Amino acid sequence: MDIHWVANCVVPPPSSLSGGDRIMVECIRRWTGRHPVTLYGWEGTRQLCEHQKLEGIHHVNWSAARWQFLGKGGLFAAQTWIGCREARRVNFSKDRSPLIVSSSDFLPDSLPALEWKRRRPDIPWVAAFYLFAPPLADFMSGKPGPGGLFTMYRPVQQWYLRRMLKHADMILVTGEEDRERMMALGRSPDSVFAVRGGVDLTIPRSVPEPSEKRYDAVFIGRFHPQKGVRELLEIWKRVVAEKPDARLAMIGLGVLEGELREMRKQMRLEDRVDFPGFLDGVEKYRVIKASRVVVHPAIYDSGGMAAAEALVCGLPGVAFDLLSLKTYYPKGFLKAREGDLGEFAGNILRLLNDADRYASLSAEARAAGAEWDWDVRAQQILDAISQRLRGLGMTWSQGGAS
Repeated sequence: MDIHWVANCVVPPPSSLSGGDRIMVECIRRWTGRHPVTLYGWEGTRQLCEHQKLEGIHHVNWSAARWQFLGKGGLFAAQTWIGCREARRVNFSKDRSPLIVSSSDFLPDSLPALEWKRRRPDIPWVAAFYLFAPPLADFMSGKPGPGGLFTMYRPVQQWYLRRMLKHADMILVTGEEDRERMMALGRSPDSVFAVRGGVDLTIPRSVPEPSEKRYDAVFIGRFHPQKGVRELLEIWKRVVAEKPDARLAMIGLGVLEGELREMRKQMRLEDRVDFPGFLDGVEKYRVIKASRVVVHPAIYDSGGMAAAEALVCGLPGVAFDLLSLKTYYPKGFLKAREGDLGEFAGNILRLLNDADRYASLSAEARAAGAEWDWDVRAQQILDAISQRLRGLGMTWSQGGAS
């Protein structure tokens, strides 16, 4: 089987690593030994692969970097147009059936894959769809969500969703809640797989435990409204009011970094909150292992696998009781009512002050984290795809494109 993967709107390192890009990286890392992989994308796609030390991939460059001066919106439009143009020039061998995978529902990823599928219905297409955009009414009413930009993307996403539901042979979603939504829209159970995500267990195992904990809590993720990072600083202010020496590490970067730094200053939390930037691999786990609790304050999300990296290290978690997290993180967490910052802060303090409760939840977290092994998860994804396509009678022969 030749895998043709479209990842044309990757955010290049070191600014961030989205959940969808992490899924792509870890699956390709484990699939390339058995299946040739061709990766289609702009210059940032190759930068990500080099940063993550992915080898054995054939890269097809859909050059769009020269349009970066147009800003994010302009680059997005250029990536979409160039991707669709270049996809039309790809001619798959008539006597072979490669596998097409699109990294996300964003148009630079999804439209080239849709173009191929419409032209060659016999080629199986696996489409990733990791987050539903909320209705505009939710944003206008002030309901917590992913922000105005992604909300405004909803009409485009709904247009694409209808086409994906019709043409995709397999759909990858984040968690069980979204899997059920897809089935409610008419998809069969075997045609939707909840990826959840994973952890490369070899990395945390290679990092020794520190002699002492520097941080009482750690956050890992993008500095984006849906991740609850503004709320986290408000929460930490309450924690510090009860425990003046409490320290928080916020690992990541994002659009809200400047605002968060200003909030930290206004709240007089400069000595209580650290921003170590975007970290990955060993450096990230050094900070995680130097912490006692992982905080996952997402206010709108389909899951979020970053917290699992801390569970593996035995850090119990605190999160809001979002519907998606009921199946995503059923163990190892204390959950606060949605939007209740006081209860969230109270749960953090409860873990920091109650040694018995901490030890119990830490053991539960470590056991839950061990279930997130990327070696196992990547194979499960591949097995689910294989089973689905066999059920459709579609071939998996070694195929290529010219």
